[in-house]
Amino acid sequence: MRLLSDFDGVWTHPRLEASVQASLLDAALIRAVDASQRDAARAWIAAARRTVLAEPWRYGWAPGGRLSCFADEDPFAEHSALLYAITRASASDPLAAAIREGAERASGLSLEDFGGKLHHEAVRQVEETRGPSMLTESVTAGHQMIDAGIDIVMVSNSGNDKLDRWFSSVGFKHTPHPHAAPGALRLRGHAQKFALDETRSERMHLGALDIEVARPKYEAILREEAPGAVVGDVFSLDIALPLRLKRSDPAWKHVRLFWLTRDYAPARMRREIEAHAPEVECIDDGLPGVAARLLAGIEER
Repeated sequence: MRLLSDFDGVWTHPRLEASVQASLLDAALIRAVDASQRDAARAWIAAARRTVLAEPWRYGWAPGGRLSCFADEDPFAEHSALLYAITRASASDPLAAAIREGAERASGLSLEDFGGKLHHEAVRQVEETRGPSMLTESVTAGHQMIDAGIDIVMVSNSGNDKLDRWFSSVGFKHTPHPHAAPGALRLRGHAQKFALDETRSERMHLGALDIEVARPKYEAILREEAPGAVVGDVFSLDIALPLRLKRSDPAWKHVRLFWLTRDYAPARMRREIEAHAPEVECIDDGLPGVAARLLAGIEER
């Protein structure tokens, strides 16, 4: 049995990193405009944050201008949605244009890359002040699964450098892909699950949900690893493509799909997924819940 696992939100709770990122991002955006515009920019950004959460299906993480996940799917997504809102509005709103142009000029980066840089800075600050913070219950569940012979592969958008630091902080044995070792999980960072196919679109409709599943880099990893189960906390990034494979590829018929419904999981999405994707197991008790289900299956065999 091989389990492909996401990292942030499965082995951690991202609330603090996301909170630090919010502060850094808003301050940097406001600082990038002329002093005479800063009060107005502050109000514009606050209003935009309310808008993206009120209409999360319109905003989110949008690399290249196409939605890869929705604004309300995890604590980080709201920040990407804010940048997407600025980009969309900048064509017709002079203040949004000033915010965008100021941030890009000050950083020398695109607005999207500017946001990515501040995400990494937020992670750095959290590590420096609090240290890496793995969820104890997830670490325990991970050990239980590995001891039972389950092969865990960490397929994460985070880089192997972060994954290495955080797993090392709790003494969890791990190796970088493609290397493997007995009793160790394998790290496949920089998975780019968010990267959409530039040449085509493929949509998955689950009731009111409309999710892009043409994700060639993630699909290549999924097909290479051929897992028995997949777990993640952001449905659009982690679970939607495996669900498409489960529905269309006989080799994926028996793959189990676990969506961790953390305290930030959108209720609107859960309703649609429970109604239109019975193949997906909604897990309220985190990675320990996944471990309990997988270990029970091993015992039954």
